[in-house]
Amino acid sequence: MVDLHCHPNLKSFHSGHPDPTCDLWQCIDHSEAKTGFLRMIRQNSKMVLKHSQCNMYALHEGAVRVINLSLYPMEHGFLRVRDVPSFMLGKNNSEQMISLITGMDSKRIKYLRNTDDRYFDDLQKEYEYVAKGQGRSPDGKLAYKIVNNYAELKHVVEKEPDTIAIIMNIEGAHAFGCGVQATEKIPLEELKTLMSANIRTVKNWEHPPLTVNLAHHFWNQLSGHATSLKGVLNGLINQSKGLDKGLTELGRHVCRELLSRENGKRIYIDTKHMSVAARMEYYGFIRNYNYLNPNDKIPVICSHGGVNGYKDLSTSLKQKDTLKKSAKGNFHKWSINVCNEEIRIIHESEGLIGIMMDKGNLGSVELIKRVSAITDPAKQREEFARVILNNIFQVVKAVEAKSGWDIVSIGTDYDGTITHVDPYDTSAKMPLLREDLVAYLYRHNFHKELWYGYTPEQLIDKVFSGNAMRFYEKYFV
Repeated sequence: MVDLHCHPNLKSFHSGHPDPTCDLWQCIDHSEAKTGFLRMIRQNSKMVLKHSQCNMYALHEGAVRVINLSLYPMEHGFLRVRDVPSFMLGKNNSEQMISLITGMDSKRIKYLRNTDDRYFDDLQKEYEYVAKGQGRSPDGKLAYKIVNNYAELKHVVEKEPDTIAIIMNIEGAHAFGCGVQATEKIPLEELKTLMSANIRTVKNWEHPPLTVNLAHHFWNQLSGHATSLKGVLNGLINQSKGLDKGLTELGRHVCRELLSRENGKRIYIDTKHMSVAARMEYYGFIRNYNYLNPNDKIPVICSHGGVNGYKDLSTSLKQKDTLKKSAKGNFHKWSINVCNEEIRIIHESEGLIGIMMDKGNLGSVELIKRVSAITDPAKQREEFARVILNNIFQVVKAVEAKSGWDIVSIGTDYDGTITHVDPYDTSAKMPLLREDLVAYLYRHNFHKELWYGYTPEQLIDKVFSGNAMRFYEKYFV
């Protein structure tokens, strides 16, 4: 299997301060709750798994041979919790609550909260942490290796069966050193120069990233972001600043610098988390560029998400992204998910869509609540298989051609603080998921008119590995 987006590094890199105490192989548990308030938080966040989902052993157990590992300097917005009485949280205030939900060490959280201008430094330290950890597992039986192109990737997959191949990625272009109070005061031209220098530094890494998400959960001076938080997190964390805004002049500059080959290897932009307004502008740029440069196409990538079922981008945002908007139906209707128009744009650009393993992004509130409440494990697996297949087939429906099957992949977002799909809570469960999807197709002849002559095994193999590997062969050079 190929996983387009996951975070085996997030918990382990933040496992201690000033230095991590764990490596990418360890399964980190963060379920302990010492106060009544924290026990309440644990209960209300039980849909977020309280131990590692994609440490290297879990990836190997699930036959996940290739991953896009996402580096992520923790945003200040996640560390600034809305006012909660200190007596409810206990002695260490909100650090314990954030630690319980994310698995990060509370001392590390306290440091990050009190350090403003640190994103680019954090990025480089996290990259070095992952790079230095390459090699054999603690038991000596397995390994992971960062690869820089398709030739290296193919060699690992075909010649090193006990090695997991890692492709570097970055989630959130705030990582290049913007989106904090200090940079809000820097003149635009000076900030452009800073961002250009930091992007050039990253492009000169021994293992530069293949993709960067321009936006993430909070305002970063580059791009508006889509609403992403709900439930207990939405009540505690404020992501309103910059919500649904478009690209800024600085954001356009960063896009040009990332996509340029004059300052190093091209880094592709991942559109997940960008607002509809920002995506619309970016799609326009890509379409024009690809029309003028048919031999140097830039693919549109949405590494981890779902579909919302809307016909076009403007309809996707007609209604505000609230729980009411996504209360009923087959899909999660928020604008963070891709609509039919976007699916066709991604197809036209020869890009990829990764279906994520966050159930809250795969179906309506009513649907996910009903399926999550099923107590029969076999029945629940069947229903979740249908939920996932609904998202996959919507992509094919939107394209209206056999080639719609060429752009769908899996981007789990494991260890990204997601509301996991219950039967498939870790990377180790990926073979079970594949088995269930194939079985569902056979059992129900599910949308057989859209199989286009493929067998269920062939369809799911394309989604689990074939499409991503073909993408890498063309664009990971």
